[in-house]
Amino acid sequence: MFELKDVYASYGEGMVLRHVSLEAPKGRVTCLVGRNGAGKTTTLKSVMGLVKTPQGKILLDDKEIQDLPVYERAKKGIGYVPQGREIFPQLTVEENILLGLEAKKGKGGIPDFIYETFPILNEFRKRKGGDLSGGQQQQLAIARAVAAEPALLILDEPTEGIQPSVIQEIGRVITELKSRMAVLIVEQYLEFVMEIADYCYVMENGRIIMDGEPEELDQEKLQATMSL
Repeated sequence: MFELKDVYASYGEGMVLRHVSLEAPKGRVTCLVGRNGAGKTTTLKSVMGLVKTPQGKILLDDKEIQDLPVYERAKKGIGYVPQGREIFPQLTVEENILLGLEAKKGKGGIPDFIYETFPILNEFRKRKGGDLSGGQQQQLAIARAVAAEPALLILDEPTEGIQPSVIQEIGRVITELKSRMAVLIVEQYLEFVMEIADYCYVMENGRIIMDGEPEELDQEKLQATMSL
């Protein structure tokens, strides 16, 4: 179980998040949605320790991690795929995935489930990451993040720049992974969210204004929030 409890976050003197609380348990795809500038990416950066969180608690498996540096949070079991994927284009697919094992000090080889979940990466394991399509690079970035079998997988805009025909494959991958770990996603594409999310939080101006299962949300209010 992953939790944020009454978290505040700031860039310098400017407070961006206020009173943010959410949960992301294993076995559930949890989505955080809202318009651009609502504070979604800042929320993910708070989880990773990339922005200041002067107030509130961040818990992973009931243990507080808000005072830990970024690398320690990764070791504790957080896999993070930022916007833009940030793979290493000159390394092969296999080398990119092996880097993900550094979170557990490189122990062991690539787990079998990686190539079972991402069959296209098995086919292209000796190909350079930079030679893959956008959708294949996104799968590679996710594979790298989960190679160390984290307790929590964080994805920031996983459908951004992905062809519609590939988005369905990304959704399949995410749905498969939730049985192994908690999954927390920031996403703008509402149709995708409604298809894969088990639970949603809606953010506006750095606060959670609504939450619930996708079908329970006030759709009119949700659409209005996203179009502000």
